[in-house]
Amino acid sequence: MNIIKQKDSILDIDQYEEDFERMLKSFIDATSLDEQNVQFEKLNLHRLVYQASENEARINYFRDTANDEYNNQHAFFQEFEPRWLRMTGEFYREILNAKFRKQLESQWGNQLFKIADMKLKTYSDEVQDDIRMENLLVSEYQELLGKAIIPFDGKELRLNTLAHYLGSSNREIRKAAFKAKSLFFKKHASDFDRILDELVKTRNRIATKLGYSSFVELGYDRMHRTGHKPDDLVRYRKQVKEHGVHFISALRKKQLKRIGVSKLKYYDESYFFKNGPPSPRAGQQEILEVYRAIFRELSLETGAFFEEMMEKGNVDVESRTNKMGGAFASYSGPEVASFIFANFNGTSNDVRVFAHEAGHAFQFYMSRHSNIPEYIIPYDSCEIFSFTMERFVWPWMELFFGEDTQKYQFSNLTEAFIHMPVVSVVDEFEHFLYEFPTVTMQDRMQKWSELEHEYLPERDYDGNEFLEKGTGFYEIGHLFASPFYYMDYDLAHFAAVQLWIKQKDDPKSAWEIFLKMCKQGGRLSYPELLKSANLESPFEDGSMESLLEKVKSWVDQVDEHSF
Repeated sequence: MNIIKQKDSILDIDQYEEDFERMLKSFIDATSLDEQNVQFEKLNLHRLVYQASENEARINYFRDTANDEYNNQHAFFQEFEPRWLRMTGEFYREILNAKFRKQLESQWGNQLFKIADMKLKTYSDEVQDDIRMENLLVSEYQELLGKAIIPFDGKELRLNTLAHYLGSSNREIRKAAFKAKSLFFKKHASDFDRILDELVKTRNRIATKLGYSSFVELGYDRMHRTGHKPDDLVRYRKQVKEHGVHFISALRKKQLKRIGVSKLKYYDESYFFKNGPPSPRAGQQEILEVYRAIFRELSLETGAFFEEMMEKGNVDVESRTNKMGGAFASYSGPEVASFIFANFNGTSNDVRVFAHEAGHAFQFYMSRHSNIPEYIIPYDSCEIFSFTMERFVWPWMELFFGEDTQKYQFSNLTEAFIHMPVVSVVDEFEHFLYEFPTVTMQDRMQKWSELEHEYLPERDYDGNEFLEKGTGFYEIGHLFASPFYYMDYDLAHFAAVQLWIKQKDDPKSAWEIFLKMCKQGGRLSYPELLKSANLESPFEDGSMESLLEKVKSWVDQVDEHSF
């Protein structure tokens, strides 16, 4: 696969589009299955050319937001997206009408065809300008966060480097750090309000033009949710309210006693141990070397995956000026080579985040043989692989944490569950945003506060009037950039915990199940993938209660007093 680029390293889009149209015509004109199958493979490889180039531009931009060339490349792909969506629509339309569709589905799986049928509804030339506007608004939000400066402790800190103070063992420092962060959001509140309001209205306008009743339906289709619908999420959130909130309340009571406070405040919520969180006994480079050893021992596949990634220099975990915050995994280049982007800050989260992103990157590596973009990054199930990898590397955590290993494991498991009601708040809030797109920002803030009280009854903002009025969603990046994606974390974690339970009982069998799931990638929908691995669906009544009983059994056997 050759990435065709212009002199300034941007894809030569006119040539690319010309080649695409030629390949598509050959696919349509094919007179035999063999011929059409060859053209099908060529088209998918050609689509990967674009995807890999776009990914590379995004990676470069996130690595150095002050670089003019990278900024131009990133802007170029955002500007071109409507044309790309049109070409993708042509591809989808023709594979659905293919002479040998039944045989192609048999060979390549029917999920691509389900996605094609769904995605054809999500674009028309009429919404080109609206999509450009949506992209510009998302970029404005990301730039606002990426370039944020927080004055604190005599320094000018980025949001990611403030994390050290947000997790301080000194309660007053934590409180001051959280206040400093909220002051940034308060200072830019009008920007966040405007961006969200314009995003909601723009997305609603797109949905209306495309014939949807609301952006909720369009949002689900964009997420490739071929196997579950809004009613499934209503059932899941009901289980969270009935069982999850109670379980988290019990964990919060233990936390309160553990850290020695009479009442948890919002700046205590992420502080789980009186003497501070477990700290990795390794620096940035040492963490990578330890993971190299871990992945070599875990399996032949993970060993080869990690070596390829390191040899290509496809790991960037250093926090630095002009680098975007956050973490993600992607792929780029002719080999569809996995890439891990993160911002290490010297905390235990470095170890967790790397395992999480490595789970994504490993799944890309194992499913890239399909050469089908929709299968390499499976929208509706990709977080299963990241959360599972976090737990599958537990047997080696002593290399990072020594005598604090169980403390890290306890933290890693319980903190993910503690985040569960937050995810439900975000998901229900997103449905509200797009079901009622014309309400005021005051209405939106009121709804956010109501949902926090419902799902997070222990939350206490300690007199922080700005947060008490319902502005906590400003910092939820997914809510602005990827509506309805946030819930995928919780649905994926539900599956990942089941795999962790299997691993405790039979490590070899659990790994084989996970490896098979990685190879499948996006070939199956989320419900189908769970069924193929004999995992329980979170949409079934009673499934949450059953899972939490097993988790509680593990939590109760941990000696918290040793922390």
